[in-house]
Amino acid sequence: MFLSFSFILLPQISGDDLRLFSAAKVFTATEEGVIDGGIVAVAEGKIVWVGKAVDSPYTSNHPVENLGNVWLVPGLHEPHCHVAGSLGDLNDNVGLTNPGLDAYSTLDPWNPLLRDAVAGGVTTALLIPGSGSNMGGFGSLVKTSAKTVAEMVVRDPGSLKVAQAGNPERWGYRVGRALMNWNTRRTLQLGLEHARAIKTEAVEADPRWRNFPGLESGEVPVSVHTQIYQVVLQTLTMLKRDLGLQAFVDHGTFDGYKTGFLAAELGVPVMNGPRQVWHDRSRNRIQGCAAGWAEAEGLLLGYNTDAPVIPQEELPFQAAMGVRYGAGNDVSALEGMTANAAQALLCEDISGSLRPGLDADLVAWTGSPVDPRSWVQKAWVRGELVYDAEKDGRRF
Repeated sequence: MFLSFSFILLPQISGDDLRLFSAAKVFTATEEGVIDGGIVAVAEGKIVWVGKAVDSPYTSNHPVENLGNVWLVPGLHEPHCHVAGSLGDLNDNVGLTNPGLDAYSTLDPWNPLLRDAVAGGVTTALLIPGSGSNMGGFGSLVKTSAKTVAEMVVRDPGSLKVAQAGNPERWGYRVGRALMNWNTRRTLQLGLEHARAIKTEAVEADPRWRNFPGLESGEVPVSVHTQIYQVVLQTLTMLKRDLGLQAFVDHGTFDGYKTGFLAAELGVPVMNGPRQVWHDRSRNRIQGCAAGWAEAEGLLLGYNTDAPVIPQEELPFQAAMGVRYGAGNDVSALEGMTANAAQALLCEDISGSLRPGLDADLVAWTGSPVDPRSWVQKAWVRGELVYDAEKDGRRF
């Protein structure tokens, strides 16, 4: 029903614009699941049709690029990236919270690490400031292959970067959690108050709060460096329950998974990683971090590399380790890097699955991306072929 309905709504497409890709398996990351012997139709950088080859309305009068015995999947999404920019200026720790800063001016489409990202199947990434302070500023959601900054940007701002405990404790005179929590909450309150005020009254412009309207409206998420139980609990209660922000957990390692039931209840996604195991002394066992989160029914779970902490191209390996240590299976892990991550990043209406209307970010794998033996043969971003292992040389 879904595919038929999408076909009915299709506009007229000229033969020159339309391209058809067939594959042994098409992983849609939608309710359609995996389509054996599937076809994805692309025009003007967008997906226009997805379904079984035998049902395609186009194959009788359009050539088909047969990709062979491969998995055709959505481009993977990295929710915690530091390699889409210049790397040398990720932290500007003037204040304990720096809401007026952003990572946009550091964007670098020619960063060679992005070439490797594409070779690992990653086509979308959230570039964010570092975690040297409790609020590093705003990040940018980008494509990993582009020729210019304007071309690579999907949404700016992409998220507000908040870091609770851990690294920010080294700021200045070595601050404690009480001060950090109060100051972070107060900064967010001031920014949200300003965003609400400008809707109804003349308010003097303040560069610190220029990006807060997107937070207040729920169009821009808060990506939160947060880990260990007490700190993740503060993330869930302060940012989501009390302030109503579209926050997601952007590490959730160590014993942070023990808040899983609350994260699921509040609708807070968890993008776990890059650490995947934890010696849980309370349970006296080696615990898979993602497996702990996966115990919470209804939780939206994904993975991150914190690249370059873990190379960006190894995002699928993080998911593979999650499964190895008890978190779901290949399907749930692949959903975690595609549809789930896109939902956390609030870009599910742009990318993250193979359905009509979304960007044609496609990756052809030799097998399941969650199997470490698989590798990328080809990758397309917005319908443009940006990596061909046979022609370009296999990079990963």
